[in-house]
Amino acid sequence: MKAIIEVTGQPGSGKTSVVISLGEELTPASVLYIDASPDQQLTEALAPTPPELTLGRLVSEHSAAAPSREAVDWVFQDLTVSVGEDQELLTVGELPLTLGEVQLQKLQYGLTRLIKNYDYVILDGHHAVLHGLLPEETLQLLDIVTPRDFSGWHLSNGRAFVRTPALILNQYNKEDLPASLEDALQGQQIQLIGKLPHYPSEEERARQFSTAFGDCLLRLNIPLHPHAH
Repeated sequence: MKAIIEVTGQPGSGKTSVVISLGEELTPASVLYIDASPDQQLTEALAPTPPELTLGRLVSEHSAAAPSREAVDWVFQDLTVSVGEDQELLTVGELPLTLGEVQLQKLQYGLTRLIKNYDYVILDGHHAVLHGLLPEETLQLLDIVTPRDFSGWHLSNGRAFVRTPALILNQYNKEDLPASLEDALQGQQIQLIGKLPHYPSEEERARQFSTAFGDCLLRLNIPLHPHAH
């Protein structure tokens, strides 16, 4: 396990597109995508056929019993679907925000064992329960913010629990940053790793985005696979 990157952002910020681009940039490393967003746009984009088993469904079906660790290992292997060479997807679905102690223990055990099989884990969205079970030493938060989100920007969604969260300004040209964001940058509460402009056309975006995003990735505080960008 090299790194876990939790990508957050408001709906429409380009968060899911960044998640997919990040996975592509990390090729040929093995990647586990985790769709933690309620809208499940990542699942729709990567897996045309929705997975039969989500993490939320797994937890709800095993809520009444305390399965053995062997059973947890076995059932977690059925959670992921292949979405590319050495790339798999886990969909969180409707995972309750309040779980019992036994449920949390089994969830942490199964999740910890699962993610060890991959070089990188990329989460699309923030789920408080899931976030709390991830190993902090390999966790990096990447926040995607667009100019339309500036007015409501503030440190939240678990940012305070991650060392130096990273920030990408997406669809950004020359807009003034809000005081709260400027203060966070100057106080080194968050690190600006790149600005992705609003491209005038899809053709221009296709031509320039990979290079611009690759530059952002180089500034992201994660250990890169030797064959990645």
